[in-house]
Amino acid sequence: MTETFFSLAVICAITFGAPFVCSLIPGGWVQSSALVLLLGAVFGPHMLAFIDPGAPGLLFLQQLGLAFLFLMGGYELRPSEVMGRTGRHAAVSWLFSFAVALALLALLAFAGPLPEDLSANGWIALAIALTSTSYGKVNAVLKERNARESKFGQVVVSYGATGELLPIVAIAILLADENPLTEIVIIVIFCLAALAISRIAAHERAKGTLLDQTLRHSSNAPQLLLQLTILILVVLVCLGLVLGADMIVAGFAAGFVLRKLVDDDQNETGYADAASGEVVNRLRGIANGFFIPIVFVLTGTNIDIVAGLRDPLVVLGAIGLLLLVRGVPVDLALKVFPETRSMSNVEQASVAAYSCMVMGTVVAMTSVAVQSGDMGSGIAGTLVFAAALTSIFGPLVTRVLARHGGGPLEPVDAGLPEGEDELDIS
Repeated sequence: MTETFFSLAVICAITFGAPFVCSLIPGGWVQSSALVLLLGAVFGPHMLAFIDPGAPGLLFLQQLGLAFLFLMGGYELRPSEVMGRTGRHAAVSWLFSFAVALALLALLAFAGPLPEDLSANGWIALAIALTSTSYGKVNAVLKERNARESKFGQVVVSYGATGELLPIVAIAILLADENPLTEIVIIVIFCLAALAISRIAAHERAKGTLLDQTLRHSSNAPQLLLQLTILILVVLVCLGLVLGADMIVAGFAAGFVLRKLVDDDQNETGYADAASGEVVNRLRGIANGFFIPIVFVLTGTNIDIVAGLRDPLVVLGAIGLLLLVRGVPVDLALKVFPETRSMSNVEQASVAAYSCMVMGTVVAMTSVAVQSGDMGSGIAGTLVFAAALTSIFGPLVTRVLARHGGGPLEPVDAGLPEGEDELDIS
């Protein structure tokens, strides 16, 4: 038990220290989420060995952190952002990316010996991770630059949201223990459960029942709403374990329910009432202040920085695969489809660069693959290291492109909007 609390103390110190260190760096060019990963590597077993990822209880906290990570992802992602003509074309682009990833990995497998710590499902997980986009990171950068609601920003959001949602659906269907048809049925069950809970919440609100009045207007309304949200998350995760579904599906379903509970975007404040806004801020504080950083730090312990520096071509090769598999198809799609064909080449390249910010989803997906035994920690660590570098350099690249007409530009360190957490690493 001592090693568990010692490791947890180090994790908490990293969670507190990373944003503070980043604030001292001029220009705000280092993302705190990337620094959390790298500090996890420094204090992990490959270097200082202050953190023991196998300590009792840490795996459970990591699983709970994954649930909160997907909860916030499901809440932040709006259905309207993956619908419409641009959303459909973004989906076509992702399918092409996935086909390219599978083809390239097949060629790599044919050219050399297969890694012993990568199963058949591990190859699929690797392909899915290469095609993903960290919507939370993209959304945060756009908000910092006041570009979220611009026409350019809406295109970035559509491709970013699709780049997070479709990989999650793919990993839930293709990497589940059940056959794909059974998994689709389970996903439908979760969607129906989330929809039913949302309808009940809407009914309670419309009727102004005692329960709704208590949840929204009593003195402890924010606390009750927070407890209800966590209850729904745990119940859906439990349902997922019973049905054999993935943590991803349960978390995203809970995030969808949360959006309906707080009635987001219904008025000028973005929330139905003050209690709803406060509960979202409290939930962000709990998720980004404790549970999600545990996922990032423990994932970072898989990174062997010394080996990466000793053989940088491996890490550079992983970054090259990310750019080739995700960035190139997005750029081609923007040039082909009519609603984005009129964008300048620099704007199209900038959208592609935003789409290559992959850290959050790569961390989540490799964590799931490692825990299921489909991917070794070495391969996962290399991929996460590459993804962390995209999180550091991606905002810089898009800022340079913005100076040459690649979308609206505001300072990278313009500050997060009110209600956003400093360490929003979802």
